[in-house]
Amino acid sequence: MLPIHHTRVHVFNYDEIPAGYYYRCMEEGHPIQRFWHREKFRQVAARIPDGARVLDVGCGPGSFLSVLVRDKPQVRAVGADIASSQIDFARQHVLPAHPDRDLSFVTLDPRAARLPFPDASFDIVTSIEVIEHLHPYVAIALLNEARRVLTSEGRLIVTTPNYRSLWPFIEFALERRSPVKYHDQHISKFTPNALVKFLECAGFDALDVRSFFVAAPFLAGLSPGLARAVQQLEMKADVLMGSLLLGEARVNRDIAN
Repeated sequence: MLPIHHTRVHVFNYDEIPAGYYYRCMEEGHPIQRFWHREKFRQVAARIPDGARVLDVGCGPGSFLSVLVRDKPQVRAVGADIASSQIDFARQHVLPAHPDRDLSFVTLDPRAARLPFPDASFDIVTSIEVIEHLHPYVAIALLNEARRVLTSEGRLIVTTPNYRSLWPFIEFALERRSPVKYHDQHISKFTPNALVKFLECAGFDALDVRSFFVAAPFLAGLSPGLARAVQQLEMKADVLMGSLLLGEARVNRDIAN
């Protein structure tokens, strides 16, 4: 039976996830896992100009920012998360790997109503597979804070599973092999239209919503080159049936203040 989440303050205990779990999936996991994580990060990083001030909300063990600062050496990046064990992992493993980059990690207080950053202090805020873990009330509050810390020309980039795809079946299969139980974590389930409306409710104008990962990741075990070629075709087709959604939005200037 699907879980029923009754309260707007429901929060999964993310300290139950082993520290560095997703980072190790990206670096050492099965070829499908490695392709999945690296390619989704590449899709997000491609939308970020070098030299931008970037906040990654829900950064976990720093996996995305490790990719971003490698590919965009002039970015000034901050990763923030409520899971202190993941932040500790990022500081111990990701920071030493990039000693010449402007990169830092911050542990968030889950009880705090505001992000610990001044108004208009970032050009880009990313939130990679985070909002599905939050009750909509909490997620809207978080994105309102993202809007506050963005400049007037700033952009929000989010990814989240697409429940108008094969993702529910993939989620079921993953739970058979993974220590991470997604049915406990995925409180909010998004489709392309739902993501657009959600971004609008948080005070953003959606610039682009697309999906990726239809078949490409599952070919990586046979041939990474073939997987990349199919991925390019899937992105061009943009059929919105991929397992992950990517949304890019700007601050709605009419309600920014």
